[in-house]
Amino acid sequence: MGRRRHPQPRRRRRPRGRGPQPGEIWWATVPYRDGEGEKRRPALVLGGDGRSYTILKITSQDKSQRHDHLEIPTRTWDRRATYNSFLDLSAPFQLNRLDFANRAGVVDPATWQRVAQLHRVGLPVVGSSLPRGRLVAWLGTLSFVLGVLATCAGIAGPWLNGVRKDAEAAATADVPLYDADRTAADQGGSGRPYDSTLNGVHFANSTGFWVGCEGKASVVTFALDGKFKRFTGTAGLDAVAPKDVVVKLVVEVDGKDAATVSVSRTASAPLDVDLTSARTLTLSALRTKGTCATATRPYGAVGDALLHRA
Repeated sequence: MGRRRHPQPRRRRRPRGRGPQPGEIWWATVPYRDGEGEKRRPALVLGGDGRSYTILKITSQDKSQRHDHLEIPTRTWDRRATYNSFLDLSAPFQLNRLDFANRAGVVDPATWQRVAQLHRVGLPVVGSSLPRGRLVAWLGTLSFVLGVLATCAGIAGPWLNGVRKDAEAAATADVPLYDADRTAADQGGSGRPYDSTLNGVHFANSTGFWVGCEGKASVVTFALDGKFKRFTGTAGLDAVAPKDVVVKLVVEVDGKDAATVSVSRTASAPLDVDLTSARTLTLSALRTKGTCATATRPYGAVGDALLHRA
């Protein structure tokens, strides 16, 4: 399929007043991922503080074969469009206010709901539901600040030592796979906490994954950022899966195959994958036998899926 081009926006004065808002699509100057050059293109705004903004880029090129791109209706923000666009879910970009030209419109609700499952949207919010990685960073920062205060004011005591120990323990603890940041998923439930029974064994602390049943694998990718050494768990199909379905599960590390197993309701498989210096971990699941049925929760799961720091 040939390359399709978005109609270029009319030249306007740079807008005054409020800046881009979460859920809006703006024309912006976005750098290429390799850092060589840049291009004006539509971009979906995830959030910002008035000076710096987080966006996902939108392309007119056909990316229907890519698991990390989502086809979105273009006419919701460009009435002149005659084709859909593709939203790159893989990794957000950081732009400053001067990179934005003019507002194109607002993304459709279904797309925004999907994006919100994969990325933090809106202005930063601190709360009790912080993912473990951000909680570790917060505890480390708190420990450092309290240490400075204690040194200056001479208030070091048992409570401060307890905070430091908690931060140190969190920084070295194993992490459930579902607590890692998902950078892409073609099914919203993939990569989320799951209570599963695999080959007759109950795993209360599992990470679920959807299965591709139409000849195309279902994929979920996690960001590791070189923080972990190993990935372990037990892969299988939950009791909700049809009895005759067999699935090929491929584990990729930084885009390269690291392990491949065949699983069913009566056959599970252990996973032990080296993650030394790894940036991403991907689970890809494809039905190879049997007949799928309508499901409200994922067929597959990795029981006790853990990312090990040491």
